[in-house]
Amino acid sequence: MAEKKRTAKGRPATGKAKTPTQRTSQMEAALLAAGGRILGRVRLSPDAADALRRLAEQYGTDRAGIEAALIAHANTVAINDK
Repeated sequence: MAEKKRTAKGRPATGKAKTPTQRTSQMEAALLAAGGRILGRVRLSPDAADALRRLAEQYGTDRAGIEAALIAHANTVAINDK
């Protein structure tokens, strides 16, 4: 009885894998090119942190909660486009 040759699981190694830094840089560049923004080191008051916690519970992540709140608020206030 001939033994089967064992194959490695997953994708074969190509030597072209990007580092996490390269993947993040590429993702951020695409976001900025699409008109998005990156907010780093935003500090929240205790009231705002509690509001974000509640939004994140409803929307699943902090980011999703922040995006939903910003969009909803912008749709309810008069914003002067200049």
